[in-house]
Amino acid sequence: MQSNSRNTGKQKGAARKRGYDNSGREKQVEERRRRIVQSLIKQLLDNDRPDFTIEQAAADAGVTTRTIFRHFPNKESMLAAVAEQVLEITGKVALPASLPDFRRAIYDSYAMFEEHPELMRALLLSDLGRGVRSPLTQRRRQSYHKVLDQAVGHLAENEQKVIRAVLVHLITAETWWQLRSEFDVHGTEVAATLDWIISLALKALADGDHPSVHEGPNREKLVSEESSP
Repeated sequence: MQSNSRNTGKQKGAARKRGYDNSGREKQVEERRRRIVQSLIKQLLDNDRPDFTIEQAAADAGVTTRTIFRHFPNKESMLAAVAEQVLEITGKVALPASLPDFRRAIYDSYAMFEEHPELMRALLLSDLGRGVRSPLTQRRRQSYHKVLDQAVGHLAENEQKVIRAVLVHLITAETWWQLRSEFDVHGTEVAATLDWIISLALKALADGDHPSVHEGPNREKLVSEESSP
């Protein structure tokens, strides 16, 4: 009888153990991770350093340095976590699937740059920012190049490369920042002008007109046109 009672108690204990709800603990862990990532982003925005300061991140997040390393054991994992957060912003600019999409991306990109100027500046100018931005940039650049193949795919490989590089560079954060800081022009105005330039280039390509990558013949043609009556 005592044995049966003991077994019944064990069964109830096992049932309670199986039914244990650890969702509260998981939420706490996720909340700590979120605070750590936010503290890393704060360093990205506030400082121009080649690496994260773990002690400062721990203080800002309200955790220990050991907790940070439990979530993120190295700099690469920290950069990846910050990149995930940045992707939530930059990912709002849809990757284009067609040439009209590429032109829409001009307006969407420059609107996003203007909405988050401090983040864009940090991604461009700090060592940490460049580490975060690099994989995101490669992904978007590959998408742009693939779409532009629709316009330049019939050209020689070296001509394709140059035209794609120039057109893609026009809609990057680097171009936005230089125009904003050096010429004091707003992204909305720049986007409209770039759309005009790129639409002319795409129309010319569709009509069979494209620049030569060899400088000499083009310079000779320009001189000839300027000297003709």
